[in-house]
Formats: sequence, C-alpha cells, structure tokens
Amino acid sequence: MKWIYIIAATTFTVLLSACSFESFEPIPKDSSIISTINIKEMTISFYDMEKDEKLPDWNVDRPYIGGLILPDKDTILLYGKAVDTADLYSLSKGKKIESWKTGEGIVNALLVGDGTEIAFADQERDSVRFFDIDGTEVDEVKVEKEPLTLLEAEKKLYAISYSQEMLSIVDLKNKERLPGFEIHPAAAGALMSSEKDELWIGGHGKGTEVEERIHIYDLNNGTLIKEISAPVMPVNFTKDEDDIFVLSHGSNMLYKLAEDGTKQGSLKVGANPFEIDFFADKLIVAGYDSNEVYIIDPESLTIEKTLEVGNGPFQIVTRER
Repeated sequence: MKWIYIIAATTFTVLLSACSFESFEPIPKDSSIISTINIKEMTISFYDMEKDEKLPDWNVDRPYIGGLILPDKDTILLYGKAVDTADLYSLSKGKKIESWKTGEGIVNALLVGDGTEIAFADQERDSVRFFDIDGTEVDEVKVEKEPLTLLEAEKKLYAISYSQEMLSIVDLKNKERLPGFEIHPAAAGALMSSEKDELWIGGHGKGTEVEERIHIYDLNNGTLIKEISAPVMPVNFTKDEDDIFVLSHGSNMLYKLAEDGTKQGSLKVGANPFEIDFFADKLIVAGYDSNEVYIIDPESLTIEKTLEVGNGPFQIVTRER
C-alpha cells in the first residue's frame, strides 16, 4: 500500500550521509518531458516525448518520494519523508541549485495560489506548511494526524489523512483551518468535481476489509452522496472534460467513469500501479512493480506505448512545452 511505502522510505535515512552526485545529464529546456521518481533505487527517469527518446537517469542518491516542477518550468523540487530538505534542481543545467530546510516528514507537495506558494504535507508536525517560491516559509496550519493527499479548489486546501476519519480544510487566503467533515477509514487519493460540488475519495481499506468503492461527498455539508464500485483499492484519480479515470492498484485496473459514476470502460494495466495523469491528451500510468509508464488513449482505453523507467516509479512529474 502506498502509505506503507512512504513510511518505509524512512529506512533509507542512513543513506543520507552517502556521497551525492551533484551533476547530471542536462534536460533540454524546451522539451516536453515525462519523468518518474523511482524509490526502489533512488533515481529519476526522463523521457523527451517530442524526440521519443529516453534520457539518462539521474542517480540522485537521496530517498525522494515525490516532486513538482515550479512555474519557471526548469526547476524541479524534490522531497521525501526521510529527507530534511526540499531540494531544487535545474533541469537544463543538470544540477542542484538550492535546498530549503524543512525537516523530515514531507510526504506531498502542491502548487497553490496560482503557483505563488507550495503547500507541503508534513507528517512529522501533522500540518500543512506553506512556502513561497523563493523558499521562505510563510505559514503553517495544523491538520489531522499524518496528512497525505492534498487538493485545492475555490481558494481552499483539502487535506486527507490515511489514519484519521476526518477531512481537514484550510482557508488559503487567511491560512486558517475551517470545519472539516467525517470520511471513511483508510482514505487515499481524491478528485474534486467543483462543478457538482463533489469530492471523490478512494482508499485501501481497513483491517481485513479491502476497499472496493469510491466515496462521493457533498462539499457543502460533508454528506456522503453515494458510493461507486471500483475494485480493488482505488487510490488515484484524474479527469478530462467528459470523464473521470480511476486507478485501482490492488487489481491493476484503470476505470473510466462518467461524472454520474456510470462505468464507461476498464483496462488492466501495469503491476501495482499508483500514479495516473494526463499528458498531451493521453493518459499516463506508472506501474510500481513493472517499472514502466504506459501511454493510453483515453477514448478507447488502449495502451499505445510502453516506456521503461527505473525501479519503483512512485510519482510522475511532467512538463509540457
């Protein structure tokens, strides 16, 4: 399960003192890329999608579990629960350019406020911490224990914890915690449907009961509206204008749903897939145990191309030109 892998990443702490490679193969500045954070071997894989070319992996030698590309489209910020800094690398220069002191515990990051701030989910401090693009910490809001999933909508930040049955909501303007609402246990992964004022949340299940359903909540009052079958362990979501796509890593299934939850199709893809996203109007899925990224046509749900990446792709980071 994804949260177990994140916690297990702390076992790599002893490696933090190891010699770190500070220079890597530069990534062409104007290229459209798909990259993966590979946590089994501490590498980052890159594909230049315009040239259809795999670029050399970066052996970062630090237990990063995720990252994001900043608005300049050249800086990639990398973080990890067992890393005490958020590290910034220039893709075009192929080297580390800065580190922000965060302390250990960072398990997720999200650009918020039109890209002017970064929200970090900190499981050591049980909070969401806000940094500006220059690396200055500007605020911190306490949330439920061990926050993991982060979403932004309507100037609010929604934080979901795997271990707590309560959704945390933060006012992004005033950086104040607002009243949340109860959710199902062992929640993980979410999608916001602002048009319908709905929040779709997946999960792993608790104890011997494996999660097989998506729970849809009313954003206005926290009421559970309905549940949709998506076995097994629906943990990640993405959407386009017409459809919602759900990745269930327990069954290696990708489901295509209409906004009312009606199933439009399904596809078995990868081995233990965690990550799904859109890139150039195509779906991309990373298989954690198959060490591959799959390029999928969202209309027909057919795999068009398979890209080999490093061991244990845990998060996908993209840049479209």
